[in-house]
Amino acid sequence: MKAVELCGLGFGYAGVPLFAGFDLAVEPGEFLGVIGPNGAGKSTLLRLMAGILRPESGRAAVLGHDLGRTPRLQAARLVAVVPQESHFAFDYTVRDVVLMGRHPWLGRFESPGPADRRVVAAALDFCDVTALADKSINETSAGEKQRVLLARALAQEPEVLLLDEATSHLDIGHQYSIASLLGRLNRQGKTVVFLSHDLNLAALCCRRVLLLAQGRAVACDVPERVICRELIARVYGMEPLVTVHPETGRPQVLLPATGEPAAAESSRR
Repeated sequence: MKAVELCGLGFGYAGVPLFAGFDLAVEPGEFLGVIGPNGAGKSTLLRLMAGILRPESGRAAVLGHDLGRTPRLQAARLVAVVPQESHFAFDYTVRDVVLMGRHPWLGRFESPGPADRRVVAAALDFCDVTALADKSINETSAGEKQRVLLARALAQEPEVLLLDEATSHLDIGHQYSIASLLGRLNRQGKTVVFLSHDLNLAALCCRRVLLLAQGRAVACDVPERVICRELIARVYGMEPLVTVHPETGRPQVLLPATGEPAAAESSRR
């Protein structure tokens, strides 16, 4: 049984098709990266995987459950989404935000019990935000907030974790922190689908990478076969320099020079 399976998927906006006959299978315990330029369909694909959007044709399933026929609360027990950012109108504490992840497991008027609070405590601890538990979510930094949102997703106890460019606004230290947490989760058996504009981070984290362009799968393979000069040039419209990470052997993309560096000019003066 596949963790995520998209079969003959069709979807578009305002009558303009984006995906047509799209197929994808994600194995249980896989760490899949999804990359591609703006407008490629990455976030739409994630929302289809989560059941937030319903396909116009074809089928989207998680662990054999057709998301088109699965109630939202039941789907939320299978798959959780970590967004790029989230805004809170009220000053919820960090603990209360993570506790929101227990909603799919509670009855309509049921209050969280000791078991729910143990799950929340474990999620806070895993994401290293226990010390922030009583702090307002609106007083946390961008990096802290992303760890809180990851903890909220973990509190759902999902089988599949989807991340929608969740490291886009973070500095490299916080990117590394989130990537390390995702690696730990994956090693523990969690299926992770990671959407990112950062090709280098995707190459380092993911076992397999899907390269999207205008709703089409250009390639889906190990990072070494996808994040290469030829494919990046074709999809992104620029000629990159692709090198190899000295520790991991994974590909790393460098931007070509846009002109002589200022240092070179000053050295001639």
